[in-house]
Amino acid sequence: MVKMGKKRLIILIIAGIILSGGVIFGVVIFATWGEYKYSNTYYYDPGIPSSLEKVSFSSNVGSINVKYNTTPTNFAVKIDLDIKVSGGFVAGKSFSDFFHPIIWLNESVPVTTFSLQNKPSASFIFPIIQRIIINVTLRTDIQQYDIVASSNTGSINLDIPDNMELNNTILATDTGSITLDVSDNVVFGGNVQVGTSTGSVYVYAQNANFSQGLTSASTTGSLTLNFTNCFMGDDLSGTVSTGSINLKSYNMIYSQNSILGFQTSTGSISASIYQYIDMSANVTGSMITSTGSVNVYYIDNQPSVGASFLGAWSTGSYNRVNSGGFAAISTNPFNSLDYGTATSRYTLSLTTSTGSINVDGTSS
Repeated sequence: MVKMGKKRLIILIIAGIILSGGVIFGVVIFATWGEYKYSNTYYYDPGIPSSLEKVSFSSNVGSINVKYNTTPTNFAVKIDLDIKVSGGFVAGKSFSDFFHPIIWLNESVPVTTFSLQNKPSASFIFPIIQRIIINVTLRTDIQQYDIVASSNTGSINLDIPDNMELNNTILATDTGSITLDVSDNVVFGGNVQVGTSTGSVYVYAQNANFSQGLTSASTTGSLTLNFTNCFMGDDLSGTVSTGSINLKSYNMIYSQNSILGFQTSTGSISASIYQYIDMSANVTGSMITSTGSVNVYYIDNQPSVGASFLGAWSTGSYNRVNSGGFAAISTNPFNSLDYGTATSRYTLSLTTSTGSINVDGTSS
């Protein structure tokens, strides 16, 4: 009984210390509570812009939003920086307590560069409100931009209006989403790469020209790729380790024989392919998942266009639906009846180790 009493006493003492420590910590948080705000605008005015302006934007925390101007401007790049940090240990702090000096290279450099990097200090752990937004505005009358945007923690959004030309376009984030919104008659003359480690990638494009194709990736997250009346000049690919891939391709035209490649380790792949015009080339490729389903909805109304889907699975099933113009649902590969005579073909391998494969096919 005496020993039990001592143990209880020790427990009570420890609990008291922990409780008192928590109270003291709470008092310190309350006493140092504050708010820090910072905003600034940065300009790059080259006078007479070159036919190709190369720009780079990076931040290891916060969102980067890139858009084009809607009214005439003299600058080639305008950056509006908006920062707000609120919480404990913020009172009395300055910019240098949270961030390294901003890198702004805008004169006599091959690449106009903006970089914001925070300091890995303890004071950045406790604030409960952090708003760090980098709004970038580009000029619509410059012939081409070469854009690189990267963020460690935060989203990246690139909104491209009608009739713009870009060269290389590379968007990358470690934790956060990426959105590439492409309007009519946009031409990408170089590589288009969008990728995140933890987060989602969204690509929406209509009547756009991807002359060098497109590469997309997410380690943990999803890919959503929507193409309407677009021109693809090379391969189209997407890779996810854990997450889903969703593709919608409506009346895609290919300038050359290309590869359509999508792969996820754990997750589903869904593809809707509508081909109401001749696509002008042959497309081969694969959709592969280790654990998950592969779902394809395919339709064409052109005798010159055909499709073939070869299924491979270890544990699961291959379910085929002939909505018109396909071979018997027991065949593998599952071919359109005009596949042998078509001048443009989709030839895709669908593979899952554990899961189902589902194809619904319609062909003229």
